[in-house]
Amino acid sequence: MPHQQKAVQIHELSLNVLQADFEKNPLEANLRAMEKEYEKARKQAPEGVIGFNIMVALQHYKEYVVQAAKIGADIIISGAGLATELPAYVKGFATKIAPIVSGERAAELLLKVWDRKYQTTADMVVIEGPLAGGHLGFHKEEAESITCEEYEGTIEKIIRVVKEYGIKY
Repeated sequence: MPHQQKAVQIHELSLNVLQADFEKNPLEANLRAMEKEYEKARKQAPEGVIGFNIMVALQHYKEYVVQAAKIGADIIISGAGLATELPAYVKGFATKIAPIVSGERAAELLLKVWDRKYQTTADMVVIEGPLAGGHLGFHKEEAESITCEEYEGTIEKIIRVVKEYGIKY
């Protein structure tokens, strides 16, 4: 069965500039801002897919993930680290989960943890290449020398891993 593909519009913003009390109560301010931004997005796209890109490296990662699920996010995309606890944080919600991975090793490790601890897999996986920026596990020399053909092979390996767990679940 072929995978369905949907166009997704992603809107990113820095929540901290939206709330006057951010300096005093950053977590509470951001949680309120998330709800307000979700409501605005839902108004603009009543039938659309609304999601949040939440970095694992954030200080209050769990709280942001739970808030996104609680307010009704359709999907949470999560990178900047391995989102090993993500399934636990969305348990009981209809929110889909999509980790960001850069290579076969990261995909295999993360999905193996999810399989073992939570008996689940990703609803979607975002694949970032060596030039995406951030800390993706590529050394500078690798990123500068990798060819498109080589990275296509990496993508194929990631897809095989994802399909393996997709078939299981």
